[in-house]
Amino acid sequence: MGIIKGQHLRITIGGKYVAFSTSCTVHVSNSLEDSSTKDTTDGMWAQQSLVGKSWDISVDALYSVDNDQTGISGQQALDLVLANAEVNIEFTGTSGEKNRVADGVKYAGTAFVNDVQLTAGNRENASYSLQATGTGALAKVTTQNAPSNP
Repeated sequence: MGIIKGQHLRITIGGKYVAFSTSCTVHVSNSLEDSSTKDTTDGMWAQQSLVGKSWDISVDALYSVDNDQTGISGQQALDLVLANAEVNIEFTGTSGEKNRVADGVKYAGTAFVNDVQLTAGNRENASYSLQATGTGALAKVTTQNAPSNP
């Protein structure tokens, strides 16, 4: 098993890669509830029951104007929050020019873009952070070098 470089893991929103992303995170968690009783083993160890799952993604990117319309720009990310947008999101390995060819296994689901933070320091590259929270399942899908963007 080889090490995967960060530039080969990408997030798409509505079929478009996040333009000029510098990092991305997918967070998946199980919600547990204590189900211990007086009758459990010795009473010292807690027993847990799975009661739910949740997932969210976050992306950091340079703020850009994406003239070729192949990626999500900072302005488009802000528009998604203002529109209360529910979008299709994919997290996948990539290859090809600009790492824009989905490759191998991907995870896909529907999420609400619920947070965008814009940062513009004096004499620094403007950037933004985007967070989306899943609504429903995050599913594992196998691809065969199929491009996500035509």
